[in-house]
Amino acid sequence: MTKQLCLSLILLIIIGGLAALTIGMKGERYALDGMDFYHRGEYKKAINQFLLADQAANGSVPEYHYWLGRLYIAEADTANTMYWLDQYVRSGDQEFRRQVDDYIRIINRQDKIFERMNVRPMPSYFNSRNSDYGAVVDPTGRYVYFTSLRPSRFDKENIWRAEIFQSGYGRPELVTELATDKNEAFGSFDVDGIGAWIFGNFEPGKIDGDIYHIESSKKWSAPENAWQFNSPQVETHPMAFGDSLMFFASSREGGFGGMDIYVSEKVNGIWTEPQNLGPIINTSQNEQTPFLLYDGRTLFFASDGHPGFGGYDLFKAYRKGDSWQDWSIPENLGLPANSIRNDRYFYHIPGTNEGFISSYRAGANFEKIYGINFVFTIPPSYVVEDSTGTYISIDIIEEEPVPPDTLVAWEEPEEPEEPVEPEIPKPSFITITGRVIDDQGDPVQTEIQFSGIVDDERYTDYTTTDEDGEFSIILPFTDRYNLVINQEGYLLYSDQITIPEDGSPVELNIILQKLEVKKVFVFENILFFFDSSRVKPESVPILDDLVITLLSNPEINVEISGHTCDIGTAVYNQGLSERRAKAIVDHLIAKGIAKERLTWKGYGLTRPVNENKNEEERKKNRRVEVRVLE
Repeated sequence: MTKQLCLSLILLIIIGGLAALTIGMKGERYALDGMDFYHRGEYKKAINQFLLADQAANGSVPEYHYWLGRLYIAEADTANTMYWLDQYVRSGDQEFRRQVDDYIRIINRQDKIFERMNVRPMPSYFNSRNSDYGAVVDPTGRYVYFTSLRPSRFDKENIWRAEIFQSGYGRPELVTELATDKNEAFGSFDVDGIGAWIFGNFEPGKIDGDIYHIESSKKWSAPENAWQFNSPQVETHPMAFGDSLMFFASSREGGFGGMDIYVSEKVNGIWTEPQNLGPIINTSQNEQTPFLLYDGRTLFFASDGHPGFGGYDLFKAYRKGDSWQDWSIPENLGLPANSIRNDRYFYHIPGTNEGFISSYRAGANFEKIYGINFVFTIPPSYVVEDSTGTYISIDIIEEEPVPPDTLVAWEEPEEPEEPVEPEIPKPSFITITGRVIDDQGDPVQTEIQFSGIVDDERYTDYTTTDEDGEFSIILPFTDRYNLVINQEGYLLYSDQITIPEDGSPVELNIILQKLEVKKVFVFENILFFFDSSRVKPESVPILDDLVITLLSNPEINVEISGHTCDIGTAVYNQGLSERRAKAIVDHLIAKGIAKERLTWKGYGLTRPVNENKNEEERKKNRRVEVRVLE
């Protein structure tokens, strides 16, 4: 029996159990409707039905309080979750008391892991209608690799990748060199980015699933079986750390449950016999998707055996000593990292506060990739059990080394120097406020992304506008932030904001351009090499913004037109404008835009926007235009 079928049966038992419990109780009709919405992933509607059920029962049915608590977990609403769980505890009912106590303990601890975490869906064109999971960024930061069950000319799950643009992601493409008609899944990269570790069944007759190593120059090499880690059972989710450690999940004999997490160390160039991480990490159920944080001691993983909200949850544990079995008590990451359904594959993008998780939280029968951005709580901590059986929290504080005492010879004091003006300390935070409207003056409700370099790492955060288009966000201070708005129905907006040195607030007024039929968008800053149709490198990000706009709005078709100034003959400029327009179309097609959506035309010098009186006017005439077609 498949795991998905087992979960479906469990859900039906839960629904049936609630139906039996509520027969004859006030509000039962609302509760059953609420369970139907829950099963479909329509959590807000489910909450409304259970609120009606609770109202009809005058608050006398504890099961309603329990389910309201769970449904607010699904909405990642901590305050309402805690309110309804508390209502359940106050009722004295014991039916769900163990689960409720676990939920409360998890939520009370979650702010000791993340000071802040946001989870958001990937762009509409990124995930498919089938399963997508396990996103990993290559060391160059150019591509994100992941596994998908989406349709292709190969059967089952295959490895895909999407290009990472300055303002977002490109359309996913199949990695054909690694595709077969069996299941494959991406694991992790070597430090140099040339090698990587994957899961698959690449050898004839193999069905159990093994770990393989691959290398790439221009294309990926044939997968080589990593026999050092593999057994006659399933080995999967390979996660390499610093080319010296390999974590993976295995169902091999001698473990504690169905799938356990193991580690192998590379010593003198040879991988050691894999070690089970022991009974603190592994349970009688399943543990998988290991990820070792860059401190080399904090392990993130998924488990359906440790206390959680439902199905697989994400956990973290800290390696306290030198043994691979010496771990702190695993801690559930809490909300919003986890949901009431399966959550797996925590991944942190190096040098950023961003990453990915994979989750069934939307209520569909397929896993989806979600983007995350977060701030770890400082100082970090871990949990252990003392001699009385009480859980205690221990902060991880890296102490500065204290130099040994030294004798310093007495010297004649120097003449006092002229007083130096003390440096004015830079502010810690900056406030950015503003309003987003469209080119007709109407407010736009949208998400805004801010990213900048803070303490030598890329920091990203998001805010949303209200019904009046207004927003406010507080960000760590740095000299500049890049701003991106990719709202469906509008041309992608990107800008760079310079932050005042004194940290005074920044106010922005942003105008988005609607994508309307026959509307023309002028791009004067798409530059070509002299007398050529080759686009200059500094113009590629502008074209990539256009790619993202077209990917996010798949219903629109466009005409790309090229225009020139009056230098040269009319015949020559006509040909040049046509070649340049076609070069733009070729770039868009290469980035995944269907050629059926694109037409191109050159107008030479026949449609100037001014009289070409000077170089500044000529520059405005040397332009590319994009017109939305019917």
